[in-house]
Amino acid sequence: MLVLFSFPCLGMGQNVVSGKIIDELGLPIYFASVEINDTNEATYTDFDGNFSIESDKDFHWKLNISSKGYKTESYFVLSGGSAGEIVLQYDEELRKLLEGQ
Repeated sequence: MLVLFSFPCLGMGQNVVSGKIIDELGLPIYFASVEINDTNEATYTDFDGNFSIESDKDFHWKLNISSKGYKTESYFVLSGGSAGEIVLQYDEELRKLLEGQ
């Protein structure tokens, strides 16, 4: 009986959110930093722009997302699961380079 009551405790305490970081053209952004605001939890996107991050902190997270050449974005996650696709905008320096100026 003690074993049956311990199983729910094993699944509690870790909340996971995953998503994909893309640019304005829909291309994945590799090695973008994804951090949970006011915590030490951080991860980076893989080659396809995907990330997964977990924390003891309950949901209603503020994710801070940054990558060189893009504007830093904040994204709110109100419940667990998938954040879907998050689009980062080019910063001024990269935008000028892409426009050939």
